[in-house]
Amino acid sequence: MKHTEKEILNIAKKTLQGIFKDLYKESDIENAYYRETKELYRGENRGKAHPSWTIAIKAPFDNIDFLTISDETGEPLYYQNFNMIVYEIGKDADGNYFRKEN
Repeated sequence: MKHTEKEILNIAKKTLQGIFKDLYKESDIENAYYRETKELYRGENRGKAHPSWTIAIKAPFDNIDFLTISDETGEPLYYQNFNMIVYEIGKDADGNYFRKEN
């Protein structure tokens, strides 16, 4: 494990603020889980095992969304909402995160 839970939660907060702007509340983050061999659903490592963190986030109507962050790079990889729609996360030149359009 290269990153601590505290570091990952700080990355998650910055990512969620970038994606959701004013709709995000810090209290929406429920938990962070580390998995050494999580199979990725998006990106260049799709289908491969990758050390990753999964952040559980409260969603409307008592649902849960998930943000996946690479433990190797500390960068967010994708966001999966409770409807099972997966969005990749991008980063602009200023270091701000955004949801890539599919």
